[in-house]
Amino acid sequence: MRHFLIITLLGMVALGACKKNNRPENPFDDPKNNPPVNTGPTDPLSLANFAGLHRQIFKPTCSNSGCHDGTFEPDFRTIESAYNTMVYQPVIKNNPAGNFLYRVLPGNAINSVLHERVVVDIDGISGIMPLSVDPQSDWPAKKTEYIAAIVAWINGGALDMFGNPPVNGPANPRLQGMMLINNGYALSFGATEAPEEVLLTHRQSHRAVRRSIRPLPQPMRGKNVFGEASGFTHVLTLEGLEAGVYAVGVPGTAAPAIESLQNALSFEVR
Repeated sequence: MRHFLIITLLGMVALGACKKNNRPENPFDDPKNNPPVNTGPTDPLSLANFAGLHRQIFKPTCSNSGCHDGTFEPDFRTIESAYNTMVYQPVIKNNPAGNFLYRVLPGNAINSVLHERVVVDIDGISGIMPLSVDPQSDWPAKKTEYIAAIVAWINGGALDMFGNPPVNGPANPRLQGMMLINNGYALSFGATEAPEEVLLTHRQSHRAVRRSIRPLPQPMRGKNVFGEASGFTHVLTLEGLEAGVYAVGVPGTAAPAIESLQNALSFEVR
């Protein structure tokens, strides 16, 4: 009986060995097989991506209370608002020569006022950005690295967080003319679809506010800033505005409203 049990066990071992030898080879059993090498970005939130710039620079450094926290543009509270209020957006505060047209001009950091504001005092009285730094920001320690990353992003085309290039045209509705009427100003736009609001920039305080406009009961005919006949379709009322001179533009457009005639597109509230 004992000999029979030993023979049976030996037979089972031999049978198992035969089955194992006939089993298809599993490539994952080979210890030389390594995981595939990821050749893409190891961190999509690195400084090479706009999401990384927002996470490490714009959000902790620039959106602090009383600064770019939605009080005025650029608005650095979210990735979307930061991108959309910088790229191809007209400047609010320029240098004395008026050299800058855009906050961010894709492909050209030197002509982007964002870069100018973090390296020099643009008008000799405004200071170098950021004016104040919250404790959670590491801007003082990494200023050189961060400025280099901003320059690289702009010169690389100012791509959005998904790697898409910005769109600059055809231009959205652009303000072509203003005409004083009894309850405010009638506005003329250069496209058939007018916006719902305009951007008013107080020339003394440089504070920018968005102001809703409404369609005129009946379109009016008059002359725009070029002295050409134009159709005025909307009205801007002055109620509630503090005294001062305001420049008028259209937020979200691909270019400043009437670049060569910005000073003409203004009005005074007394």
